[in-house]
Amino acid sequence: MYQQQYHQYTIRQQQTWNILYTKRAEALSAAVSAPFWNGVNALELKAYFIPEFTKVNFHLRRLTEWELVAVEEPLRPRQVLARWARQKFPAVTSLRVHPDVDLRLQGEKDMFQDLFSHLPWLLQPEVADFMQRLGQLSLPHKDPTVTDLLWRLAQHVLGNGLLRDEHGKVTLFGANLLSNAPVAELAMKSEYAWRPMVLEDLLGQPYKAGETPEAYFVLESFSDLTRLVDKLEREGLPVAEIPASWQLVAS
Repeated sequence: MYQQQYHQYTIRQQQTWNILYTKRAEALSAAVSAPFWNGVNALELKAYFIPEFTKVNFHLRRLTEWELVAVEEPLRPRQVLARWARQKFPAVTSLRVHPDVDLRLQGEKDMFQDLFSHLPWLLQPEVADFMQRLGQLSLPHKDPTVTDLLWRLAQHVLGNGLLRDEHGKVTLFGANLLSNAPVAELAMKSEYAWRPMVLEDLLGQPYKAGETPEAYFVLESFSDLTRLVDKLEREGLPVAEIPASWQLVAS
């Protein structure tokens, strides 16, 4: 099993984490709701050093039934969903470079996106349940079209989603937005593209990594996640035409 090689992180990489954490925490202080920061504190994520997976896991297992697992490179959607079904959260151990330019993620996701931007939400029971049930829905199906639809739903919600906080303010929720400054700024400025969390609309809206979404879906509360997956389990996945090139990626 692949493990985080903590001793191999350089001083430069530790500085990179510090810059990312410090700048994003400052920028997000009024743009992300309290449950996220509660999760950051509960997992004891700090700006001063790259998190050690074993220590993060100690807190995660104490607070949830999930486990953080290290992966050497980003997994395919089907592999991620299969791990979610078993309450495993896969996270890469590599970190982006040059964070002081514009805090944009270069290429695929990195450890900062996984650990800082996504993992704290897992302490919300509705988020954890949503992820596990999406994973379980994927297991009986080998058709890449099914994987694509489930992954599309996950990314529109967990990657690029927004959340209305307890005061009625729309805040950032998705890990892609929290992790990337320019992407987050665009999402908050694009109020014309905000959409309610309607399952049919979510599944009907194409998603492709690295491209600007045509719509940002807004959770009115965490209970929306339960409602979405309840409907998905009850009614099943709709038939949708998926481009062949996307099917190869999904599988």
